[in-house]
Amino acid sequence: MTFSDGLTLNRTQMHNAGFGPLTDLVFTFANQLLPIEMDDTETGLLSAICLISGDRQDLEEPSKVDELQEPLLEALKIYVRKRRPSKPHMFPKTLMKITDLRSISAKGAERVISLKMEIPGSMPPLIQEMLENSEGQDGQNSERSNTDKNNSSSTKTKPSAPFPEPTDDSGATSSNEEP
Repeated sequence: MTFSDGLTLNRTQMHNAGFGPLTDLVFTFANQLLPIEMDDTETGLLSAICLISGDRQDLEEPSKVDELQEPLLEALKIYVRKRRPSKPHMFPKTLMKITDLRSISAKGAERVISLKMEIPGSMPPLIQEMLENSEGQDGQNSERSNTDKNNSSSTKTKPSAPFPEPTDDSGATSSNEEP
């Protein structure tokens, strides 16, 4: 598993870092993604859908977040159906991975909390580093958020080409307008 800072750990190292059964869930999830054969566009859209979710805690206006998520869901649906016209089940199958990922995320959060209680005062170095990094990112995100609010303009622009033209399983470019 490779973390965002470039740190790479194998399954044994993850177990030894205190993540035990959670490690197996993460590796199982990764293996379940392989048969779906998602391309970069699908991965990016699915990632954005996971991040922009109105059911997160402490949101002031979850309905606005849901409104932001809707075009991403529609884009993923259209893209997946154009890329794999003979496999209509792929869009729901792809979306189901969000449920799996949320379950893993919740179990990961529980594990971090239990590690804090199990090892008061002395966390394994990897866990301590991960906690410090996530706390530091929260502060950076708040600062970035405030800067973005101060620098934002009221005009909205459309991206010129938001997604590449999908290809089917054989690699041929799709020419269909609608799925």
